[in-house]
Amino acid sequence: MVEAKRKIKVDTVIISDIHLGFKFSRVEKLIAVLADYRFNRLILNGDIFDGLDFNRLNSEHWEVLSLFRHLSKFAEVVWIIGNHDGRIDRLSRLIGVKINNYYLWRAGRKTCLAIHGHQYDRFISTNLLISNLAGAAFYFLKRFEGKNELITNWLKRHTRGWLRLSDEVAMGAIKFAQHHRANYVFCGHTHLARQWEFNGVKYWNSGCWVESPSYLITIKGETVTLVPIK
Repeated sequence: MVEAKRKIKVDTVIISDIHLGFKFSRVEKLIAVLADYRFNRLILNGDIFDGLDFNRLNSEHWEVLSLFRHLSKFAEVVWIIGNHDGRIDRLSRLIGVKINNYYLWRAGRKTCLAIHGHQYDRFISTNLLISNLAGAAFYFLKRFEGKNELITNWLKRHTRGWLRLSDEVAMGAIKFAQHHRANYVFCGHTHLARQWEFNGVKYWNSGCWVESPSYLITIKGETVTLVPIK
């Protein structure tokens, strides 16, 4: 008799930037990884969709949405709006769940806050047209290089603008966390997984699921772990 695989027990799992509808979203890997965990709370921290054109969703993308609905029967599923998800009222009506701008909860003695992070991306708010063109260029590059990812990964880690964006989002989120007296703050948006601490607030970014490695964040007690997924 084959023994069932023992699940990893944590309190909270955080994922972001799945971009359902995008060809290179790693949904098969995501489904497999979530099956390895048992958790009380799942936080979907923005950009779960790549846009609200449901014609772009393939069968695996719909399977992910069905999985979230299934998990909501056994755990708290928290959906936080991202800049690619569309308007919060429209998204809530379409998928039948409550959508949050941000979310606060307790992990042991710590107050935690999750927010997607695009709110602190000044480039998006002040240069919408250029931002859209840059996004289109990135997606074209992803399609060109396929699963190789050497070019996009290099650009993310060596382009000053991208690194500056990562710092800008982190600082904005930390200030917002301080306003809410939160000890931990979690973001997505930049697609650049990282952890940082400033003025007593600990910051994590959960990366994305359109590149390898992808990342998820687990919380058990007050311990936060950034987990890479090859």
